[in-house]
Amino acid sequence: MSSVENNEIVLFAKSLKKRNSSYHEISMQLLEKGISENLVMEIIENLKTQHNQQKRSTGFACCGIGVTLLVAGCMLTLFLFNSGSSIKFAMYGLTTIGVVLTIKGLIDIME
Repeated sequence: MSSVENNEIVLFAKSLKKRNSSYHEISMQLLEKGISENLVMEIIENLKTQHNQQKRSTGFACCGIGVTLLVAGCMLTLFLFNSGSSIKFAMYGLTTIGVVLTIKGLIDIME
């Protein structure tokens, strides 16, 4: 097969993935088009790798934002405590949001 045909096949597989088709459904449709099993497996592995890289980069971003909120919440709590102001939002709000984002990011990284 030529590279133009391969590109069309890869674009077709990506469009199926964007429509939330499972990898099994994608491979079945590619096999129905008469594409060799080796090429289908290569395309599926490529799709999985791209999906995992996207989830990993999202996970790192969530972890970074979460840790930043945790540090900001800690510093704000210390400053507000020393000034005698209410620390409820900084202590509970920012910490809760930071922990949730950090855990979500870790889950995305480890999947």
